[in-house]
Amino acid sequence: MKKTIAQEIARLAVGLTYEELPAYAVSHAKMLTLDVLASMVGTRDIITSRIAREIAEELGGPAEGTIIGSAKKAALPNAAFANAIQCYGYDFVDDHNESNAHPSPATYPVGLALAEHKQLSGKKFAEAVAVGNEVVCRLGAAYLGDMYYQGFHPTSTCGTMGAAVTAGKLMALDRQQMVHVQGIAGSMVAGLMAWNSEGSFTKRLQAGHPAMNSIIAARMAQKGFNGPADIYEGKDGLLHAYSYLDHFDPKYLLDELGEKWIFASSSIKVYPCCRYSGGHLDACLQIVRQHSPAPDKIEKIHIRSSKYTMRLLAEERKWKPQNVVDLQFSMPYQAAIAFRNGKVTVDEFDVKYIDDPLVKHLIAVTEVVEDPEFERRYPEHYSSAVEVTMQDGQRYEAVIDDPRGDWRNPVTFEDVKEKFRVLANRVYSDPARTEKIIRFVENLENQADMSQLMALANQPAG
Repeated sequence: MKKTIAQEIARLAVGLTYEELPAYAVSHAKMLTLDVLASMVGTRDIITSRIAREIAEELGGPAEGTIIGSAKKAALPNAAFANAIQCYGYDFVDDHNESNAHPSPATYPVGLALAEHKQLSGKKFAEAVAVGNEVVCRLGAAYLGDMYYQGFHPTSTCGTMGAAVTAGKLMALDRQQMVHVQGIAGSMVAGLMAWNSEGSFTKRLQAGHPAMNSIIAARMAQKGFNGPADIYEGKDGLLHAYSYLDHFDPKYLLDELGEKWIFASSSIKVYPCCRYSGGHLDACLQIVRQHSPAPDKIEKIHIRSSKYTMRLLAEERKWKPQNVVDLQFSMPYQAAIAFRNGKVTVDEFDVKYIDDPLVKHLIAVTEVVEDPEFERRYPEHYSSAVEVTMQDGQRYEAVIDDPRGDWRNPVTFEDVKEKFRVLANRVYSDPARTEKIIRFVENLENQADMSQLMALANQPAG
């Protein structure tokens, strides 16, 4: 009898050892560890992180897991919930092109929480987050880039399934239990794109509830609660239920499963905003570096992009952003601030710029159109082009096929270390703590107890 997708994933997950992971997958898993911690730590002082910590503290439970930024510990689902929301606060975590998902903000908080609680090794942690991220990316890719059109957020929907596999791996579930945890988690899948209509904080929730639910699902499976084995491909399963007009292809879930690790092609973000912004921001900053256009002399900013990028970042209301989430998802604002400040960092996503006269002017002269060739390349490539026309008639253009951070235009481990330093040192009183964390992650495969990493990472808010 043919095995179901959940059974094949269970076979891989349960049997996987660190030594079977190829070097490129291990390297990426380590980079993502530091990348996730950068945001989990660096967002400590923003409002959504504070609220998430307070909720986790109020829910409480046994002191099983560290809540980053808190002196208190909480039950694992609650700790993972808060940490996941924190690592999504700057929208600065990795992104996988074909799945349209951020694989790590759901899986890594789960992996860190369970590895801490069980005092597991760095190798055990790496196994679990690698296979969890692989499920996120493969499931997302099966929706062929169209899940967004159905109104669902792949980070949440696919993230729940990957996080459940990560949890099951670290809890040493057997094959049957690993099938059940997927079946249970499938009924916990949720996450709507509705946050984008108002720039709502629920964008950051898209990692929180998958992290929480996956640990609950794994504990249920361990105690004998079951779930359907055909949770992916069944007539009422995930592929049908969450696809747009039944547009999906299950082959992406199983082709070369365990042989080719596609999560290792997820992009490391260099800007703290929507990954779809990477191409036009690279183009804007390339023009700044090469031509130094005076922002107050810009007459027009013309951006060419793909259809869904426009739907996400260039709807009419994005010309009048109202809050921080709007700024993270407004192409006109991002182009404006790139030309105004000549850089795009966490500091540029500040509501103080909303009423800045120069920013308002640059937003007003920005137009965005669909480029048929860029649409043809999507979702494999996130292509963009920017043309700037100056008041004297001079024009400058830049075209980006693969934004910086993409696997075809990658950042290095040294770049990720510097990203961690920049974000962590906004929070830590002693930069030496930052360097200790970097060294720990660099030597992840030699670490015997992951609880030491969470102890290092947590400096409670004052």
